[in-house]
Amino acid sequence: MPAAIVFACATSDGLAPIAGAAPWDVLARQLPRLLVARLNGCGDRGVRFFPFLGPVDGQRSFLRPHELFEPAVLGQVHRQGDVELLCDSMLESGRLRLRLIDGRKHTVRHELQLAFDPRAPLDVLPRLEFELAEALGWQGRPQPPVRLSGEPLGWFLVLKDELLRREAGLPQQSSDPLRAARRCLELQPGEPEIQDLVLDYFANLLRSGLHRADVARLLATMVPALAHDVTRLERLDALLLAAGDDGTAAAVACRAALLQPERSELVERAAAQAFRLGRYDDVRAVVECARQRGVASPAAIAQLAAACDRAGDHALRATLVQQLVGLDDLPIPVARLVVSFLLEESQPGVARAIVERALRREPDHAMLHFELGRACLLLEDESHAAAALHRALQIGLQPVLAGQARRFLRLSSVPGLWAAVQQVEQAIARGDLDAAFAAARAMVRRAARMAEAWFLLGVVLHKRGRLRRAERTLRRAVQLDTDSPDAHNRLGILLVSSGRLEEGHRHLERAHQLAPNDPSPLLHMAQACALLGRMEAAEACVAAAEKIGAEPQLVQAVRREILVRPA
Repeated sequence: MPAAIVFACATSDGLAPIAGAAPWDVLARQLPRLLVARLNGCGDRGVRFFPFLGPVDGQRSFLRPHELFEPAVLGQVHRQGDVELLCDSMLESGRLRLRLIDGRKHTVRHELQLAFDPRAPLDVLPRLEFELAEALGWQGRPQPPVRLSGEPLGWFLVLKDELLRREAGLPQQSSDPLRAARRCLELQPGEPEIQDLVLDYFANLLRSGLHRADVARLLATMVPALAHDVTRLERLDALLLAAGDDGTAAAVACRAALLQPERSELVERAAAQAFRLGRYDDVRAVVECARQRGVASPAAIAQLAAACDRAGDHALRATLVQQLVGLDDLPIPVARLVVSFLLEESQPGVARAIVERALRREPDHAMLHFELGRACLLLEDESHAAAALHRALQIGLQPVLAGQARRFLRLSSVPGLWAAVQQVEQAIARGDLDAAFAAARAMVRRAARMAEAWFLLGVVLHKRGRLRRAERTLRRAVQLDTDSPDAHNRLGILLVSSGRLEEGHRHLERAHQLAPNDPSPLLHMAQACALLGRMEAAEACVAAAEKIGAEPQLVQAVRREILVRPA
């Protein structure tokens, strides 16, 4: 049951606007609202605000009564059931008239008049709060006053009224719905009450999908004033993301995380936002701050390891991976990342132990079975690799990973084939093309239906300069597996280098579709586009490759090559 209903004020006819003050109709609604907020305090003591709503010029809007209603009428319109106290008031020139009405008998219990200055409208609130609290039999100190005055207070009240209008679903009257918020931020950006109100108003606009770009610009101006306020920085971060300004949002999130590195979820969120934008130095700053205090979570450490991987700092990445290996019960996403790095660092035994431990907690996790299959292949345990990969496919993998899983299944179907693939790749890595050629030919004879065998032979032939034979061999690999990104990529490179640009570009494009996180097809597509005279497309490919972690030296080299080509 509500304890009290506080109605919007009536306003007497003929009240002239006052320079530097909020409009009279705004004061009529916002003074009672502020009074209700003060009476309820930090909770809900059962005091309710009642604005008068009805048709105005054919639209639902706030009514502007110019005289007080009969108490019985007030009792009929609020529709809140049994209420102890009704409160209404009227703004007149130089004064405010207040009535306290028995909510059941609808008789006036108390009336008073207070001096009222619209330029200092909040001066009456302590007395009003005292009168209502006494009538309700409540004890306690009055709430602290709002610390605003003058023009900032006027715009603050106007903005509160615009928010009330939006929350009530009423049509906006202002031709510039951001004007009040803008003026509040211009006049007093460091005032917490203004900050909270502006953030509330912007949140309402963004929920409606309105004025996103303009809201984003105004949100960005709030960053300096909130530089040490973690709670409001977190809210600002969320609103910037909703407004589409991911860059400023990431900076704000990182600032908040540096202020409170002991909050794991804050550090993880900030690091993730910075990582998505390729801001690896910010990831490092945020996570290292938590590490230095001994409060970095496994997820945060893993995020830093991923950033080091993208930035090419493999020494720190290895250190972080070993730190994570020593922890028990890694979160599943962290375990997956650690396993992938361990496999890259030729530590399949450790990787297998971690992934098997994780599978005991989540036995139906497709990606864990996929990683187990990779580890078993590296350990030359083909039977367990096949079982794990088959289970991963059965549970369901993303299309790109499903293609890789099927490829690994094919390699596990012939005992020793995976080891043979490793033998060829290691010979290529050390520059021994004769040994690589001999091993690749032997593998083709052994597994003539395997696209991987033909692909590796094609790579060796390409490196030895046997271009025609390399092309035939790579086409054979593509024929055997039309979803092999490696074969499409290598064939595209060969065709572009031999002047068949359009066909080469098609194969490179297909390779990128099949392996969207591999920068190699993108960089070679950039070169093909440049040769075809499509300079904007070439630069777009380079930028995309850079975004997904292409080595900076390669990116610079491709850009230099593109820039020196004649237009």
